[in-house]
Amino acid sequence: MSDPKPPQYPPDEHIVRDLAPVIERDASGSTALLPIVPELLDDNGSPRIGTLATIVDVVGGETSIREVLPQWIATSSLSLHVGHLPSRGTLRARPRVVRKGRTTLVMEVDLDHAETGEALGLSTLGFAILPKRNALQARVGWAEMPEPRTTFGAPDSGFTKPLLDTLGVRFDADEPSVTRLAVRPYVINTLGAMQGGVIAMLIDAAADRYARHVLGGPSRIRGLEIHYLKLARHGPVRADVRVLGRLTDGCLLRVELRDEGQDEVLNTVATVVAERVTSA
Repeated sequence: MSDPKPPQYPPDEHIVRDLAPVIERDASGSTALLPIVPELLDDNGSPRIGTLATIVDVVGGETSIREVLPQWIATSSLSLHVGHLPSRGTLRARPRVVRKGRTTLVMEVDLDHAETGEALGLSTLGFAILPKRNALQARVGWAEMPEPRTTFGAPDSGFTKPLLDTLGVRFDADEPSVTRLAVRPYVINTLGAMQGGVIAMLIDAAADRYARHVLGGPSRIRGLEIHYLKLARHGPVRADVRVLGRLTDGCLLRVELRDEGQDEVLNTVATVVAERVTSA
């Protein structure tokens, strides 16, 4: 009998496959490239900031894994602040380790527009260093012997509908401060829980919806400060949003994520900066 096929991450049907990032590696480190496609744009024509958080989590995570081998990592915090974002072209993310300790690692990821070189923002990530837990993590060959280039997209991957519809984000019909997302194979990480970047997408979607309600019109999310407290394994994950304060041109929001399938345990908290969008 032949050996069973080894586990693969991401699986064939997964948000990372549909995003289709490319990671290029050389002596200076890794660079992630993310094509901007219409399905990733919000109502203002800009890429959703949660999308950037996902690619940051992917390239930061793979770089961190190589730094801590033979151990493993889990994202403990992620901050992301952006300026104007282009509606076409390619987003580029370049990580660098700023501190490595015995149990934690901190990384920064610079974001820019690959075609023009225009700076777009900065992300800072914190990782907890853990022992490897399962066969999936033990078989990540790209970590031990990385190829010069990895393409996550496949011939049959890619979006056929807008990002939030693809994820299955559900906005509460009666309460604008509540949004839900199911935990399913399409959105999980190597730990079998909702991926950190997908959590950022949920936070982004929930905050944007509530900001529109509070501000009485279009908004855009400029900043996320996320702290991952506990893995979301069951779901659905519920996002509850409230106002922390008003800004001159927007509002400051608090988002709390709870796993409704696990006694509503609090698994993520975030602070979000939302900006009012005014017509030109």
